[in-house]
Parts: sequence; C-alpha cells; structure tokens
Amino acid sequence: TQTRMRWLLFLCALAAAGMLGASGQPGMPTKVEKAHLCNVCKAVTSEIIKKVKGKRTESIITEAIDEICDMKNFRIYDYPPPTMKAACDKFMGDHEDAVEAALVGSKKSEDEIVQELCHKGTKVCAGIDPNKKEKTSVYMDGK
Repeated sequence: TQTRMRWLLFLCALAAAGMLGASGQPGMPTKVEKAHLCNVCKAVTSEIIKKVKGKRTESIITEAIDEICDMKNFRIYDYPPPTMKAACDKFMGDHEDAVEAALVGSKKSEDEIVQELCHKGTKVCAGIDPNKKEKTSVYMDGK
C-alpha cells in the first residue's frame, strides 16, 4: 500500500503540473485580447492568400483554412507565435465561415479583403489603433 500511495502522489503531482501548463510559460497569452484578434484576422487573410497563390476556389481555400492556425504561420507578426495561435483558434472558431466567404472566388486585393473581413464583417478591428504595438515583456536574454 505504501507503493500505491507513492504512485497516487506522483499522479497528483503530474496532474497539478499539467494544470499549470502553458499559462505558466513566458510568451504564452493569459487571455486573447481584441488587438490579438485584429492582428490575427489580418495575418490569416495574408497567409491564406499566400498559400492559395491566386487560386481562390472553395476546395483550395478550405484546405488552406484547415492548417492556418499552425504556429509556423505566425513567425513574422506583431505578437509571439503562441499568442497568435491562441488568437487564431478563437478567431477561426468564431469566424471561419466569414473567412471562407470573403476569400472564395474573390478577385479583391488583400487590403480590400482585410477591410471587408476584419473591419466591416467580423468587426474584430473596430476601435483598434493600427499604430499601437504591444510592449514586449519577454526578451531573448531572459531579462
């Protein structure tokens, strides 16, 4: 029974560590904010347009949407990839149909689609100052 007790304690410790998980790691978002959603709307539009290379058919757009929230798609944007992934998951969960509708068959430019989708359609960029950037709180040297 002493072995059983140690095993149970080990499992409880493991479960507690799992609950702390990603939220305790630097660079992971504590919550998805409106600025994150606006930025990810623009990023999703840009990344999908890059992936489909002008072929905006339903099947090609749908295939691009399926993999859009992968962190590797968000290395060059205003927020760290883990933050962008969390925002993408939320944004696409709420607006995937709108993204698809804005892109399938569209001949519009990326900027026109961003205006239509992010500002007018989903309104995730309403009231967001495009010049305001989040201060970085995690630095590469750990300071």
